Amino acid sequence: MQIPKQKLFFTAVFLCLLSAFSTSAQAQYTSFQSFFKLDLSEATEAPEFPAGIPEFDFPAAARKNGVEGTLKIVLTLGEDAKVKNITIEQPLPHGVSESVVKSLETLRFQPAKRNGKPIAVKMFFDFVVATTYAELDKNITKPRITSQPAAVYPENQRADKRKGKVYVVAIFYPDGQVKIVGVNSTMPKEFDRAALEAAKNLKFTPAVHKKSKKPVAQQMTVEYDFKP
Repeated sequence: MQIPKQKLFFTAVFLCLLSAFSTSAQAQYTSFQSFFKLDLSEATEAPEFPAGIPEFDFPAAARKNGVEGTLKIVLTLGEDAKVKNITIEQPLPHGVSESVVKSLETLRFQPAKRNGKPIAVKMFFDFVVATTYAELDKNITKPRITSQPAAVYPENQRADKRKGKVYVVAIFYPDGQVKIVGVNSTMPKEFDRAALEAAKNLKFTPAVHKKSKKPVAQQMTVEYDFKP
């Protein structure tokens, strides 16, 4: 596979909601995401991660103290398939940094290659901890959708002239990221897939906590109306 040469090639983004703790009575819960970018400027083949990114233990002390924010780590994916040179550029307290580093040390991968030979590449890794507010929380102003591209009507369903709505549930983060949580629908799965694909391109201004005036993450439902 030929890889375009640019210093920070966005190889993959793992929007992993590793854990969520809520009930219908709760107004908020803690969510976790991990993202990474790779420097593939010298590579012709990207590394592969057969088992994905390892899960992380969120320390009880961090949960008790309400730790939020972004942990930033730079590391090397060695040509020998070993993780090396882990450097914390922006830490998180109460054991979060140590827990994430410990997990990254277990990362299994197939090295990047240049002309068929394994080479080392840098990984820029972010671990985001955020409190996510429920859609009906009256203490929060909802995210404002600024761009919502229409979902593409499935061609193989057009003959039936089916009409209906698909509701995509997503988390809207203060940094502009959108995490798709799920879909509510009675339509055929082709419509669900079309709505989910469209939701990836949503643009918005973040929700704001009315008292603190700070941008926050909030879960919200977005409607897609299908007509032939």
